[in-house]
Amino acid sequence: MAAHSAQIGVRRVRRRTPKAVRRARTLTVLFLLTVAAAVLLCPRRVQTQAHEPPAGVHHTVAPGDTLWDIAVTYGGNRDAREVVYEIQRLNGLPSAEIYPGQVLFVPTESR
Repeated sequence: MAAHSAQIGVRRVRRRTPKAVRRARTLTVLFLLTVAAAVLLCPRRVQTQAHEPPAGVHHTVAPGDTLWDIAVTYGGNRDAREVVYEIQRLNGLPSAEIYPGQVLFVPTESR
């Protein structure tokens, strides 16, 4: 029986000192304050103002029309590339391909 009891070991439980507990609490609080500050100070994408839809016209595509031609016609002094992109975006066009009879919303205000 003495041989059996010699194999049983006693494991010591390590307790944290009050200094270590205070340090852990301080670091936790600092981390939480940093996260809270980052959340509060980061710019938000929430728009506070209601945006009015852009001014524009509805253009019915004629045979031979291209987005470039339409952009030059209605774009005024704006860069035609920007107007083409905006026409595509406003009308949900995945490409510059358009068809006769198609009705497109074309912005006319300058930005």
